[in-house]
Amino acid sequence: MLARSIVIATLGALASAHMAMVKPCSYYTPGNNCPDPPAGQSVDYSLTSPLARDAPFCKYTVPYDKPVETWTAGQTVDIEFNKDGGAGHGGGHCQFSISYDGKNFAVVHEVLRHCFYNGPSTSNTPDVRSYSFALPEDLPNSDNAIFAWTWVNKQGEREFYCGTSNVAITGSSSSSYTGKEMTIANHDGYETIPEFGDDYDTGLDLYEKAKTITVSPGGSAGSGSGSGDDQSKEESGTQAPSASDLVADSASVTSAVAEDSPDSGEGASDNTDAGAEDTSADNTDAGAEDTEAGAEDTTAEDTEAEDTEDAAESTDSAATDNEECTDGLMRCLNKGYQICSHGKWSLEYPCSDGTTCKGED
Repeated sequence: MLARSIVIATLGALASAHMAMVKPCSYYTPGNNCPDPPAGQSVDYSLTSPLARDAPFCKYTVPYDKPVETWTAGQTVDIEFNKDGGAGHGGGHCQFSISYDGKNFAVVHEVLRHCFYNGPSTSNTPDVRSYSFALPEDLPNSDNAIFAWTWVNKQGEREFYCGTSNVAITGSSSSSYTGKEMTIANHDGYETIPEFGDDYDTGLDLYEKAKTITVSPGGSAGSGSGSGDDQSKEESGTQAPSASDLVADSASVTSAVAEDSPDSGEGASDNTDAGAEDTSADNTDAGAEDTEAGAEDTTAEDTEAEDTEDAAESTDSAATDNEECTDGLMRCLNKGYQICSHGKWSLEYPCSDGTTCKGED
């Protein structure tokens, strides 16, 4: 497999190809007066990349050592995104949510249809890079609440973006908050919202039928209202994993890495490798099952050709996982690119719609 390395000067242009929440600091924002990642975790130099379809929700579950901001229930807060570069993909649906257990997220504010823009647009250059809104007055107090921003883009590859941060909530006498459950789309097990075109109501049905849930420092539970159960089903009717399931998956990956690797400084990189290896294994198993199922309808030559192709792809993936690299380099891979962090290649990130990855041999 021919690997192409991209000089570090190109890193800024590609890595900032999307949007990222930088205030409050997303896990684990580089610079911008944000705290160092917690022990065992690494700075996220691909902060603006969308969530991989098979990745755990919002990438990380290990919180900062202390809240990055302190908010008062009912106050107006300012949420900021990367000030330079970035692609707004013509808008889309954004939500801002709160959780007290890292599993159940209730919406506190949303910007639907035209997030990052002042109205309909086909431009990739955002009009808006910050939002201000009043927090609900009945948000319970907490020293370590989890605030999340999520976004489904209007145009381009069908992606799901999210960023989480730790905040403290004060000034409330409420013991719980009830709101709409955060909507997840364009992720494995969830419905895919197609490109909007000129119809900015595309996908709004998923947001409108989200169920109502109650979150609190003492635990969270659904209230049973709304039709949100339909949101987390694919067209096949199979129940999709909840956000709490995705968080649990991430915690399992983190635990496995902690046991296997004595070097805690490579935590985030190791998480990426573990995820890539799991994906490679799943793909290999799936390929084997597909080949066996199709054996009755195909010739021996076709089956042999499919096995050879699958084996080649698995070999490429395994080589990618095990290769060492120089921090800061990027390289093209298949239809996307990878970033080297702490001596290891990341998972493959897709290129923006209408762009391709090109580099030096």
